[in-house]
Amino acid sequence: MRATVAQPRDAAGFSLVELLVAVVVAGVVLTAGWAWCWSMSGSCAAACDRLDASSSVAFTRRLTSAELGECLGLVATSSCRCSTTSIAFAVPASDGAGTELVTYVYDAGRRVLWRKSASAHLAEGVDGFSITCRDAQGRALACDASGGLPVTALPLVRRVDLGVTVRCGAETATASWQVPLRGPS
Repeated sequence: MRATVAQPRDAAGFSLVELLVAVVVAGVVLTAGWAWCWSMSGSCAAACDRLDASSSVAFTRRLTSAELGECLGLVATSSCRCSTTSIAFAVPASDGAGTELVTYVYDAGRRVLWRKSASAHLAEGVDGFSITCRDAQGRALACDASGGLPVTALPLVRRVDLGVTVRCGAETATASWQVPLRGPS
């Protein structure tokens, strides 16, 4: 019979089983940590989208309210007629001499709200923009068959109602507001 002598275990080392258990535990902890990081990054992305959409709506509202609040009168130009998605109006020039023409045009194909020209925009990701011109009694002024406000109706406008919907990623922000016109229209 052959006797086997047990080797004394080195007190400073690990057995293979202990090492494998440690690797499995570390893997579980890392997997849980990765899932948490993934969840947080998705949450942060949604918050960023929500902030972008809200900021675009707030900027659009502030600028249109300020500029329309200084409006001296609505105008119809060859490139922009006042309609349900575009408006042109005169404001005092920044240098104090004369007037300046301001236009807002919504381009649904590009989802952009333009200001003055196709090179300057108020907001992108715009899913909807609406304009309703109202008379002194608050009645909506109807557009003609071509989709624009008749030139004869421009002096009757006393208030402009605006609405905008902006989408960034999966987040959407919407606002509606009214701007009374200060000058003769």
